[in-house]
Amino acid sequence: MPEMDADARAEVVRAVRRALAEHGYERLTTAKIAEEYENSEAGLYYYFDSKDEMIAAFLEDAAGQLGEELAARDAEDPAAELRAACESLFRSPGEEGAGLHVAVMELLSHAPYNETLREPLLALESATLDELERIVAEGVEEGVFRDVDPRATAAFLLAAADGSTGFHVALEMDVGEDLRAGWSAYIDSLLAETDS
Repeated sequence: MPEMDADARAEVVRAVRRALAEHGYERLTTAKIAEEYENSEAGLYYYFDSKDEMIAAFLEDAAGQLGEELAARDAEDPAAELRAACESLFRSPGEEGAGLHVAVMELLSHAPYNETLREPLLALESATLDELERIVAEGVEEGVFRDVDPRATAAFLLAAADGSTGFHVALEMDVGEDLRAGWSAYIDSLLAETDS
């Protein structure tokens, strides 16, 4: 396969992102990606052997961007930063990016059987986990959070966010306020006691 320049790769990644959010993995075809792409379907196959390779390129890009997006949130302290991260991770039906969260959840269900998707999905989930862990670790270090295990806390929040995508976003169960109250109360429970 020929090497793809950064601009062309970015175009493909954007096309995959839009098509995946609209159609999901099962209904996604290279023709649907090509509809979002500025070139032909044959142009996609010049660089990629399969739809899954195109999706893998999108996931690799998303893993890099996710950490940057979470880190770029303007927050005054780790508690506010963790709340902002949860706002991003716990989506509701109809919100921008909700369709993409559902598509990633769908891809995760294929990961055990799909070598092409497994590694980039692992990188995406790991980037999210690492960023949440960083926020919690900083909060513990600064005395904002109790002395909790940052990795375990991050893993719990990631699992809860991924799970909420299934029943809240994909199935549109009316639990958005309940989920927000739940993760918010969980963050409150992490806060260190202050002498007042």
